[in-house]
Amino acid sequence: MVETLDHVVGQAVPVSILKRALSTNRVGHAYLFSGAEGLGKETVARAMASELKRRGGPLSEIHILDGDETIRIDDIRELHRKAALVPSGFSIWIILEAKRMHVEASNAFLKILEEPPAGTYFLLTTTQVQALLPTILSRCQHLPFRRMAEKDVAKWLANKVGRSEDDERVQSIARLAHGSLGKAWAYWEGTLLEERDAVLSKLMEVPKSSYAQVLGLSQNWPEDRKKITEELQLFLEWFRDLLIVKNEIALPLYNPSYRQELSEISALYTNQDLVRIMEQIMETEKAIAGNGRIRFYLGYLLLLMKKGALT
Repeated sequence: MVETLDHVVGQAVPVSILKRALSTNRVGHAYLFSGAEGLGKETVARAMASELKRRGGPLSEIHILDGDETIRIDDIRELHRKAALVPSGFSIWIILEAKRMHVEASNAFLKILEEPPAGTYFLLTTTQVQALLPTILSRCQHLPFRRMAEKDVAKWLANKVGRSEDDERVQSIARLAHGSLGKAWAYWEGTLLEERDAVLSKLMEVPKSSYAQVLGLSQNWPEDRKKITEELQLFLEWFRDLLIVKNEIALPLYNPSYRQELSEISALYTNQDLVRIMEQIMETEKAIAGNGRIRFYLGYLLLLMKKGALT
């Protein structure tokens, strides 16, 4: 568990900014950490909160608003009440996924940011900056978190699990993690690799299945919007690999253990069809992220995969 900013890996820029603010006693009253999932936003927020609590003394308090529920105006009013009651020390608030704030809650929080209680600090995280009010953004010090280089993810993971950086599983996970240490660790210790293999197994069935079977596959696919979005990334990686193998391009594969299957299936598609399917995967991801009907868009996408196959 990361206890201080000195132990944070892979986010040198935001960490250095925070450490400089601490060393010069010029800490802002509100910071916004933005970026994709698994880049360390919550880790840094907790480490910064610990640093502030230590400086504020034993009466300082750390509060965390987390979970999946919408943050409503009553939550913000309670926040304000508690922050105003701290007699001494610091009142530190970590608001995870600040995009969860309801419109009324956002407006109420904005008023607090405009006139924060003495000794109160806010550390917000979000994966979607565009979902926050511009006025909230303007009153926070915004620190974007960047994806790590694949080689750095491999080095971190190898050190953590006691393997070589050249280990095949380490290399494969580092590529699949897309610069996220959180995702790399989830792949390593959890069931993500097995879940990925299950998705790829379905994709490999599409070219040789009937249209009715493909449509049935889409109808039976779990309607979990977040999960579907993650799986569409696997779709995109699979068809990228098909394009690479078909054209013998000298680039690393996301799915090197499936090279034989990639070779066989890539022969069933033209380059034009592969590119068209990849474009549709990206369009499907946008549509589903915008609350589009999952069954409709997924069904259309899988049928396009079937139609493009020369079987």
